[in-house]
Amino acid sequence: MKDIKKDIFQAAQSFAQELGLIIFDIVITQTKRKTTLEIIIDSLTSYIGIDECENFSKKIDPWLEENDPFEMKYDLIVSSPGLDRPLRDISECLRFKGRLAKFILKEPLESRTVLKGYIQDVQDDNVSILESDSKKVFTFDFPKVKKANLEIDL
Repeated sequence: MKDIKKDIFQAAQSFAQELGLIIFDIVITQTKRKTTLEIIIDSLTSYIGIDECENFSKKIDPWLEENDPFEMKYDLIVSSPGLDRPLRDISECLRFKGRLAKFILKEPLESRTVLKGYIQDVQDDNVSILESDSKKVFTFDFPKVKKANLEIDL
């Protein structure tokens, strides 16, 4: 399975670059009846819409048909990370500076393990957020984050 995912990733990355996109993730799930291949695409400059997903699908589909990476039938899903996308590393925090995000910490910071606020600053491995409720600034090391994602700001 690792080799299949690696091969698909390499091909997907090539097609994504042609379209000015990047590969956010590839998820392969299997049941007894079928396999689902989800390719999550992203852009460093804009949001991903239906048109980008469709264009990417049209690019990679012939490659998948030709290389037939699965022994059984499969469904291809091309999607975006979504508006509430995960923040996987410090560079993504920097990219989304000023946006509303939720951080779940591995250890409490001032008795809190969940912080929700606007990303104010990112320096080295430190993230500072202005918490929505208290209007207080919290600074923490990103390696101490268990999970982080953007929040939809209404």
